[in-house]
Amino acid sequence: MQAFDDGVIRVEDHGAGIWRIEELYATPGARGAIWVVDGAERRLVIDAGWGLVPLADHVPALVERPIVAVASHTHFDHIGGLHQFAERLAHPAEASILAAPGQEAVQILPYLVDYPDSLAFNPLAEPFDPHAWQIAPAPATGLVEDGAVIDLGGREIVCLHTPGHSPGHLCFYEEARRLLFSVDAAYEGEILDEIPGADIDALLASHRRLLTLDVERVLPGHFAPFDGARLGELIAAYRRRRGG
Repeated sequence: MQAFDDGVIRVEDHGAGIWRIEELYATPGARGAIWVVDGAERRLVIDAGWGLVPLADHVPALVERPIVAVASHTHFDHIGGLHQFAERLAHPAEASILAAPGQEAVQILPYLVDYPDSLAFNPLAEPFDPHAWQIAPAPATGLVEDGAVIDLGGREIVCLHTPGHSPGHLCFYEEARRLLFSVDAAYEGEILDEIPGADIDALLASHRRLLTLDVERVLPGHFAPFDGARLGELIAAYRRRRGG
């Protein structure tokens, strides 16, 4: 793949066979990053954004290699486009939601009513109505527990069960490159920890676990990447706020 920006979708090259896809029609805070990781044999897609436009129409190079897609968790800004991929992995705690992605289960409602300006612009021909938006079912074709390894061919990504933001939230760690895909467990912004399914104590425990990892670079689910030192600072700030 190559970096580009067509005004609807942006692809960023983050080096080491890693790309970030962003749906520019969502505002930054509501824009779930789609991370792509290449191995010698296949490509890992972490999360699938809102999915209001087909990724293959804008990034045809994305689907030119065998793909395994994994849902870090089942909020709408991370699974909206998951049905576009044939192989789909998820943690057992949230896999049932992929098969029946009800509006409340995926946080479409009430989130998009409380934050009606989450779309920077509407990429659809018809008006966007959150009350009418139904994410396409994308049943998991496989389950990944804590410690599961996704082998991409010469490159191994470890799944870490890190509940707190949601019950089945997963982070992904590549020890060889000291890379952590923190998704919604840690990023430069306020973590939603009082929504249905969230658990502050569980998130504090997940943060303690993340601090045991040897991390050089963190690739989050929202906003800009940061380094391992900044991860410690963000976690410390969250602990102070939540008394952990």
